[in-house]
Amino acid sequence: MMFVWLAVYMLTLCSAQNPDYNKKLEDTLMKSYNSRHRPVKKESTTVQVSVFMSISHVEKVDEHEQTMLVHGHLWATWFDEYLVWEPNDYNGTSKINIDPWRIWQPALALYNSARGNSWHLYMHGLPAIVGNTGRVWATGSFSFHVTCRFDFSDWPYDEQECPIVVTDWVYDLSRVNLSDPQGNTQWNKPTIRLNYDPIRQDEKKHVAGWEVKDTWRRHCYWGPSGCKDELPEGQPEWYWSLLEFGVKLKRHAPYFGLTVIMPTIITCLLTLFSFWIDAPSMSIALIIFNVLLQGLFGWDLIRELPPGSGSIPKIVTLYGFNLSMTTIAFIINVLAQFLESVLPTDYDLPPMVSSLAEKLRIGQFFQVKGLSFDPQVLLNYEAIDEDSKEFNSPFYIGPPNALEEGEPKEQGERREGDADSTIAVEKAGPSTAILLSPVPLNTEPSPVPPEDEEHLLTKTAQSLQIVRRIFFCIFFLMYLFVVPFCLL
Repeated sequence: MMFVWLAVYMLTLCSAQNPDYNKKLEDTLMKSYNSRHRPVKKESTTVQVSVFMSISHVEKVDEHEQTMLVHGHLWATWFDEYLVWEPNDYNGTSKINIDPWRIWQPALALYNSARGNSWHLYMHGLPAIVGNTGRVWATGSFSFHVTCRFDFSDWPYDEQECPIVVTDWVYDLSRVNLSDPQGNTQWNKPTIRLNYDPIRQDEKKHVAGWEVKDTWRRHCYWGPSGCKDELPEGQPEWYWSLLEFGVKLKRHAPYFGLTVIMPTIITCLLTLFSFWIDAPSMSIALIIFNVLLQGLFGWDLIRELPPGSGSIPKIVTLYGFNLSMTTIAFIINVLAQFLESVLPTDYDLPPMVSSLAEKLRIGQFFQVKGLSFDPQVLLNYEAIDEDSKEFNSPFYIGPPNALEEGEPKEQGERREGDADSTIAVEKAGPSTAILLSPVPLNTEPSPVPPEDEEHLLTKTAQSLQIVRRIFFCIFFLMYLFVVPFCLL
């Protein structure tokens, strides 16, 4: 932005000069001027060219082609020894505007161009500003389609860098040096101004799904041994001066957490949850549903993935790990179902396995009852046993009530001999008294209903449940290590 105001200021100064003297001065300077020759009077002199860049828009970032389309302005300044005059001879004129095609310009070229039509850089947008000391300022707009090198290892939190390499493709280092007296300071970095809204002062940073983070500038000398930052010693004819401007981008994916991370975490929890179901058959059904769910999310993830470049993204590693663990959990539950059906009901684990929980001091964890999805277990409830000796209990058939306490002694004696004086109901007359003998209490425990016996875990099922809990602990520790590593 500073260079824009500087150019406007210079144009204002030049327009304020006397047009007659400007025309006369321009004719005098251009009379014997040759724009094809370097602007030096001594052939061994190196032209020092300073280049500045301003980026106004990042139109497109193509992940498949690994290219970036960027627009902006380019400024260049140098000294022309043939464009020098004394201001007092021309009414104090110190600056004039000259068409840039009439004077010498550095043959700047874009080395990492992705299109053939943007190879050469011509600064013909505005008239060049020439000072009486020979200082020349030229500017022009550009649309660069540059090649980049992307690495999607940290997708979707990846940061990419796109360089813009500019050099003089005609003259070597002994003729033209794209140097800067200030060096690679922050003032020489490309400026970025993506919006020019006079009302809203906040700067625009997000374009094409990316956030523009920063820029950089690097000056190096390219030769037989590569690109060096220091001025090479020896023959400068073997080197070329290169300027590398660059833009640092960060992917902007605010919906990734809800669309990818949360479904992945849910499927991980479903895999762990399958080890807490009592029936292995129900665990198998849950894992099959989990695999279908992962396939649905995986299809959506594949559509969002960038092309392969660099190492595998961490989220893909997590997805593959989760799918592998789900497959292993499926195999474990299938084997548990098979072993429960073929092994005897009183099979017990070896002492080394059965005592493992106690050695690890997590025995209570293995004694926690698992989850059951049997409708009979979920809908039925255990009836509370009623004390038959309680008063007013309908199940109590015990000692005689208060009405029987006043019964004549003769009737009590008659009851003792009821076996001899039993009268059939069919033969009893209207006046015959019928006595009911009390029913003795049944103290034997009632047998467990057959349907309840089916819900009780056999010794073999309990042993297999311990093995499944051990696998749960192993899976939990593996998830606890892999999930933060892939997401953080």
